[in-house]
Amino acid sequence: MSVLVGGVGQLYQGDFDLGRFAVERLGQEDLGPGVLVEELSYGAIAVVQRLEDVSPDAVVLVGAAERGRRPGSVERRRIPELDLSPQEVQFAVGDAATGYVSIDLVIEVAFGLGALPRRTVAVEVEPARGGPDERLSSEAAAGLEQALDVVRAEVRRAPLLELADRLRERLEGERRAGAPATGSLRSLLRELELVDEEGRLEDAFKLRDQLRGAISAGEAGEGMEEVDRALWWALIEELDRLQPLEVGWISLEPAPDGGASSSKARF
Repeated sequence: MSVLVGGVGQLYQGDFDLGRFAVERLGQEDLGPGVLVEELSYGAIAVVQRLEDVSPDAVVLVGAAERGRRPGSVERRRIPELDLSPQEVQFAVGDAATGYVSIDLVIEVAFGLGALPRRTVAVEVEPARGGPDERLSSEAAAGLEQALDVVRAEVRRAPLLELADRLRERLEGERRAGAPATGSLRSLLRELELVDEEGRLEDAFKLRDQLRGAISAGEAGEGMEEVDRALWWALIEELDRLQPLEVGWISLEPAPDGGASSSKARF
């Protein structure tokens, strides 16, 4: 699968330039096959055109956004399907035509024009100051480090969540609904929905072990197709791959307003 990581910001405007700093750092890393890291601070309309060219399976946007939080704090937002009227889309496109760019504007224009993939996440840092400046404040610089960790986690989890989507589709109308292994799989997929929505990967490994045990005990039921068997094991193996990488990860919990996810301290 392909993932586009995009830095969004106002160039050389202090903390609001954080997206550029993020992609400069991430662009030097090996984030895996199919991962593109690009600067997306050149206007929302041009970003939409780029999304149409690349057609990524997932997008992770990173930058500063002023929302009245503690300066330097980091929040993860899983972008839902937006309910925008044609007038709202037209208004957003009009704003974009001026060259102004922000994470919200990119999301609204790309969604309104049908270029935003279903799985889109925004990773935001609350700025401490703006205005002409080529440097970040100390608060934003600290937030940048945490935000980069969140972006890395989103990228490495993307194949797992894509597999979960495929399995949910195949489970529709599943004839082995009463099989213990199928029940274990459904529980794991429900947990992975929370991972996708809230950024927390907590009980998935325990549920993986239950699924593995049920399959090994021959509790998958009769008539399983080879493609299903391959997908089930691929999901288990993907969780095996992730487990050592998740040690010491920043646990995420829903923000108080219910609209985002805020990061706890790393342990």
